[in-house]
Amino acid sequence: MSESTVKLLNNPYGKVSFDLFRKNDQAFVDKSLMIKYLDDNNTSWYPVLLRPRRFGKSTFVQMLKCYYDISYQDRYEELFSGTKIYDENLPTHNSYHVINFDFSAVSTGNLNKLLTSFFVAVTDGIDDFCLRYPDVSFDYSDMDKTDAATLFTEFSKAYRKFSKSQKLYVMIDEYDNFANEILSKDLELFLNITSKDGFLKSFYAAIKSKSSDVIAKTFITGVSSVSLDSLTSGFNIARNVTPFDCFNEYAGFTEDELEILIPKLVDVEKLGVSTKEIISRMKPVYDGYCFSRKADKTVYNSSMCLYYLDEMQRAEIFLNPEDYLDPACDQDGYKLEQLFSLADKETVDTIIDRYLQGEPFNLLKLSENINLNQVRNYSREQLLSMLYYLGYLTVNRNSTLDSGISLVIPNQFMAKLFAKCTIEFRFRNNAVFSSQKLDVSEMISVEDDLSSFASSCTEFLSLIMSNQVLVHMKEMALNLVLYAKLEELSKDDFEVRLQKSLRVVGEGEKFADLVVTVNKGTDTECIYLIELKYLTKTEAKDKVSDSAVNKAIKDASEEALTYKSALDFKGKNVKAYAMVFAGPDCVYCQQQ
Repeated sequence: MSESTVKLLNNPYGKVSFDLFRKNDQAFVDKSLMIKYLDDNNTSWYPVLLRPRRFGKSTFVQMLKCYYDISYQDRYEELFSGTKIYDENLPTHNSYHVINFDFSAVSTGNLNKLLTSFFVAVTDGIDDFCLRYPDVSFDYSDMDKTDAATLFTEFSKAYRKFSKSQKLYVMIDEYDNFANEILSKDLELFLNITSKDGFLKSFYAAIKSKSSDVIAKTFITGVSSVSLDSLTSGFNIARNVTPFDCFNEYAGFTEDELEILIPKLVDVEKLGVSTKEIISRMKPVYDGYCFSRKADKTVYNSSMCLYYLDEMQRAEIFLNPEDYLDPACDQDGYKLEQLFSLADKETVDTIIDRYLQGEPFNLLKLSENINLNQVRNYSREQLLSMLYYLGYLTVNRNSTLDSGISLVIPNQFMAKLFAKCTIEFRFRNNAVFSSQKLDVSEMISVEDDLSSFASSCTEFLSLIMSNQVLVHMKEMALNLVLYAKLEELSKDDFEVRLQKSLRVVGEGEKFADLVVTVNKGTDTECIYLIELKYLTKTEAKDKVSDSAVNKAIKDASEEALTYKSALDFKGKNVKAYAMVFAGPDCVYCQQQ
């Protein structure tokens, strides 16, 4: 089937205007059924729903505005006919006067610039409201341009004259975006604005004061709970509904939704792959997010998916999702490092050790309100909670805990961010770790015998284990420390990849432990594919389980050969190796 016979819709990557989606032939994922849960009398009238960045929260808010606002009544059929909520025929559609505030663009400079910018963001919402409702008479030209609380209070009075009934629906998008940015740059300014006398508390107190006679409902989105204390201390009737199972899928894409979306955005037949195969390749990189213990589905990062599908639509060939990550997402792990810097070293070390052991993170409960004015360092519970809110960790759906909550790393993308931060925090500045070098001369010479490389690995691992640089050695830790040492050698003609995603015919998605490309871009370019297995010395020496080493050799050899056949390596010079370690000792290193 040629592209001329396939009508593809426009990709909505980076766009949030729900009311323009259908008009401009934009594809969109139907999240409208979530409105049913918001309308449920058992749900708070003042919910706060947090999700990681780039998950589609703003689009959801714009959909709510179109659905609830009276000024969109004439467009209800146009915008919602065919959606899931349309079939519910709820009486609440187009029954409120909606005012929405978007705080994503608030300046993060000094305090005065911040207050002025916040004031402007509030006036933007008011101006938009007055355009839709020109009968509202409100002039703020003589007001203090740094006092958003008074601005909202005065607007509420003007609204009360306009509408005698309590129909104002306040929607706030990215309530904490600017606060999170400030936290990463200026801790003192963050503490100032989130203190009990800060302007944020005053603003939300002004909203609360009007909930008895003006405001009918509110809806607030954001990323984390680190600023939630300022919101709830001023607006203490707000409820954090983030972990409610009914809202698990309100942002992000499920596999069912991707099944519908993908054929609208790419010509799958022209690509030579099925929709299910595309999803299977996307799954380990973008999927895995779960926000409730009771949820029965995980969700994909929607922005990652849309960016990747847009790139594939333009290229008109199948692309490896791992190589096409949304540049707007945190790819260098900066925010993760910043989180770790706000906890004491012992807490960070405990979490890193747990990560290196490949174990889940268990805690009694998530911290809903984190106030850095009361505690200058995150506790273990608070740090893990922040990692959950920001998407670095997610709910472990396979947990057998009777109480509390278990968290895991959601996908390969986040696992690699953890790897980068672990290298920086645990290894990079450690003299013992840095003193050793791995011998890669045999690779650079494109030889088949890697015995010198294997010996240098043994020497390096013996050093860091005897000096307790690495307290817990498991297969994940083995992968990471060897990658970290090889990565130090990276240059134009030498590249190393950790857990590289591969496409193997008949096998689906596979991940090679280490893939080292030498003499890259030259006639002698060669790829060394290395599959690693690890046993403790006790496991290796136990006569009863003498087959443990042989089994590890067999498994590593079979996997190395399988990965060597990947489509990614077609036409390339690839040498596949199995390496087995018993403690720090490399007991097997052979080409397959």
